[in-house]
Amino acid sequence: MMNGQQLSVGTHVLINGYDVSRVETLEYLANGRPLLDSIVRDLNLTVVNQAGHQFPPIGYSYAYVLSESHFTIHTYPEHRSFYIDIFCCNPQFNPAYAVHLIRQAFHTENVSYQVIRR
Repeated sequence: MMNGQQLSVGTHVLINGYDVSRVETLEYLANGRPLLDSIVRDLNLTVVNQAGHQFPPIGYSYAYVLSESHFTIHTYPEHRSFYIDIFCCNPQFNPAYAVHLIRQAFHTENVSYQVIRR
């Protein structure tokens, strides 16, 4: 803190997606991973590590550790929904563009999100 002011180091975006029409993108990591890789690439994020887990019988979680911070997803195919968390310290990061890419990739317009400066 400086003079009662907090220094912002990044942008945190919490994205909830519902009514996904291609539910197979939520069921299996093998189907969702190419979409996620494409989103990360299109956002010019730098992956330094990654890990995921396929839940039986369906649903997955995946996390990218980024040089800019992190990108995670948790899917709930039984509800046709997903939850994505992106924290990015690159000042050029555009949350609206990230949401746009995610809507396109997962074929849903039913998306809500919050942007938090941290």
